[in-house]
Amino acid sequence: MTELSVALIGGGFMGKAHSLAYALAPIADDLGVTLRREVLVDVTPESAAAAADQLGWNSSETDWRAVIARPDIDIVDICTPPDLHEDIALAAIEAGKHVFCEKPITNRSDQALRMAAKARAAGVVTQVGFNYRHTPAISFTKQLLENGKLGAPLQFRASYLQETSFNSDPDRWRARKSTGGSGTVGDIGSHVIDVAQWLFGDITRVTARLRAKAAGDLGWVTESERLDQDLIDDSGVWLAEFANGALGSFSVNSYASGRKNRFAFELDASKGAVEFNWNSREEFRVSYLDEPADHQGFRTVHTNGQHPNGWWRLAGLGTGYVEVSAIQFQEFVRAIVKGEPARPDFEDAARIQQIVEAVHESAVSGQWVDIPGGSR
Repeated sequence: MTELSVALIGGGFMGKAHSLAYALAPIADDLGVTLRREVLVDVTPESAAAAADQLGWNSSETDWRAVIARPDIDIVDICTPPDLHEDIALAAIEAGKHVFCEKPITNRSDQALRMAAKARAAGVVTQVGFNYRHTPAISFTKQLLENGKLGAPLQFRASYLQETSFNSDPDRWRARKSTGGSGTVGDIGSHVIDVAQWLFGDITRVTARLRAKAAGDLGWVTESERLDQDLIDDSGVWLAEFANGALGSFSVNSYASGRKNRFAFELDASKGAVEFNWNSREEFRVSYLDEPADHQGFRTVHTNGQHPNGWWRLAGLGTGYVEVSAIQFQEFVRAIVKGEPARPDFEDAARIQQIVEAVHESAVSGQWVDIPGGSR
């Protein structure tokens, strides 16, 4: 294997992010293979051609089925609304392609589980775009938990807050279930769930409350209105229990004024604690219990090349959204080259979708909801 050719299905915001990341990934490090951005697929010939030209793809198409059937395509990257993911992914798997899919993997866990089973049976490599877990500070947190430096997990507290819904088109596809919108829990909340599970292990049950906002400067609609009108959730809070006994608390909101893209968490463990805020993502804040009494408390470390996924020897040069996205593609491509599984794969993402559904179910029932299945 000397070259891998990629087909990107879907332009738009994520298509741009993926295109930039594919361009950067092989430049930043040796992947063991040449990565070829072969074809970009979009809805119309005009939009596909314009996006391919701007984002550096060799060609453009509108028929994703024809592209998937091409023998020169090795990787299919899906950047469509999530209600289209299953059909595209299953066709790609059947054709023997490796598949990268944006999150959420689907809006239904039965579809996600079907995709995971088909990929497992076909032996293709899959990965899902939970890019935040590849941030150097989060990767270092994972390393410290695995080597026992922080001790046993105790409590995880996380939030993902944005103000995007104040100024967004109310008729955009993300705002409606009928066009693939997954709500705030399925959209940004799935990122929080992924990081929580990656660091602390399986979530086994949840209890939740969700809200949908009324038009204009009014507050939340009533729960009966939210359910009767089948509105997506704009905000949510939930508690969680992990298989290891740890506790978790989560909040998401797309109507959080002043919060541009604030993904943050704190975790407590038996020998230390960590704080992380994506808006200060190069800073790793950690407290170790075994420090001398006159030095105990949080210290701030700026990540660099000595940390997992760190690129730069000199801290403070910047690790941004595109860099973190490129890191996830580096790991995906290396897995393909080595013939090994990538993470997070379709099975990981299917479990995350089960948790998203449990959050929604609990918000309706008012009860704790168990997550089906076991750990990997």
